[in-house]
Amino acid sequence: MKRHFKSLLPCLLGFILITGSCNKESEFYSMDDFYLIEKIDTHTHINTNSPLVIEQGINDNMRVVTINTDAWDVQSISDQQEIAIDLKNRFPDRFEYATTFSMEGWEDAETWVENTIAYLEKSFENGAIGVKVWKSIGMTYKDENDNFIMIDHPQFDPVISYIEEQGQPLLGHLGEPKNCWLPLDEMTTNNDREYFENNPQYHLYLHPDNPSYDEIIQATNNRLDKHPDLDYVGIHLGSMEWSIEMMAEHLDRYPRMVLDMAHRIPHLQHHSQQDREKLRNFFIEYQDQLIYSTDLQHYIDSDPDEINELTHSTWIGDWEFFVTDHTMEVWQVDGSFQGLKLPREVVDKLYRKNAQRWWFSGSEL
Repeated sequence: MKRHFKSLLPCLLGFILITGSCNKESEFYSMDDFYLIEKIDTHTHINTNSPLVIEQGINDNMRVVTINTDAWDVQSISDQQEIAIDLKNRFPDRFEYATTFSMEGWEDAETWVENTIAYLEKSFENGAIGVKVWKSIGMTYKDENDNFIMIDHPQFDPVISYIEEQGQPLLGHLGEPKNCWLPLDEMTTNNDREYFENNPQYHLYLHPDNPSYDEIIQATNNRLDKHPDLDYVGIHLGSMEWSIEMMAEHLDRYPRMVLDMAHRIPHLQHHSQQDREKLRNFFIEYQDQLIYSTDLQHYIDSDPDEINELTHSTWIGDWEFFVTDHTMEVWQVDGSFQGLKLPREVVDKLYRKNAQRWWFSGSEL
């Protein structure tokens, strides 16, 4: 199966030896292994030239990927890319980025396609390792007839085909958690409840004229059906976080799909409350198509001490959930839950090997 890989920080031989030798007698990792095991957070948003998250990653043995986004509340796409290129040049062995594209000029189809492909070509030349599409496609943008523009719109065909031909992955944040279509008091996680309360423009329970959850998922499926050779990263568990069965069905249907878990680990923790063994078995069965990611965000006005604390606590808390069977509590989920204590080989794939296989070159560690 054809893959296209980009370079991602070759590992020091000494580190490889440490990684390969630690805790050999055990089938499982422990909390003590957190600093010894090389890891990759494949979904952050570093929208400042400050290297704080990258430096924390050096301390915690975590490489970082930032993802440019066509969002209204961050810098322009070109500014995001300039920041990413700067950080990539300064930390070539610790940092990578994925690009995106603008919907500006959509009404002039031929020119929009030409400009978009030209921008992506330049991004790839600058080292971008993938292309993100955001939830504004399907939820915000409308065409000249006041219809929502969905990801299966034919005007996207040449752009997605170009990404496919280049062997680059498409990263899709399409749709939202299913909680988005529920009233606040019926949502399953507190972080969703907080987000949609503060961002009612995206709380589609309040906007019944917008596309439904099923319509957005179907549009994504239609797009993937058109591109059988496209590597696809379903960001935020592909907006299927609510159903283990639905995730499994899609991973079976699309063998070139991987699901990132950015900002959806609380949903996994909620699943652990309901049926831990079912969730654990899902991770073991689909260990080749799941990838660790957080959605950590760093902006120019972020408090440095808070960023360092949030970054480290997020990474080490997630490690505890995946490698131990501790009873845990987090603010995002009401009540306690038990960690998954996944086998070492599964943890290695989630945290490193799947990213290398799907996105990056580099020796198996």
